[in-house]
Amino acid sequence: MSWLTWGATKLFLAKAWIWSKHHWKIIALVVWTIAIWFVSRKSSRAMLKVLQTSRKSYEDEVEVLNKTHAEEQKRKAAAVDEYHKLLGSIEKKYKNEKDKLTFEKRARIKELIESYGGDKESLNNALMEEFGFEYVE
Repeated sequence: MSWLTWGATKLFLAKAWIWSKHHWKIIALVVWTIAIWFVSRKSSRAMLKVLQTSRKSYEDEVEVLNKTHAEEQKRKAAAVDEYHKLLGSIEKKYKNEKDKLTFEKRARIKELIESYGGDKESLNNALMEEFGFEYVE
């Protein structure tokens, strides 16, 4: 009976060897997985801690970026408001200066008309020199 058992064992080992030669990648993958599991099971807590720290760091960076973006948007809005206020002020000042110059021009034209009185040719020459237009009746 021992001969039969030895023969069966020998046949099984021969079949297993042939299967192993054809499917060696599966065996290597199983051995590699077991080895990695033994090596890493002790450091899995440390890996989880590193993962949590990395995630916290990521969340902090995103929060800082969001705050920076919000502050930048506020500064841009403030700069746009300041620009519009300044532009309005400049336009108002320009309008006042324009009105002032128009009033001064009117006064000067009136002065020229009074000084040249009836001499229309001299009045036209003076208006042309000073303002660039001529008097036409």
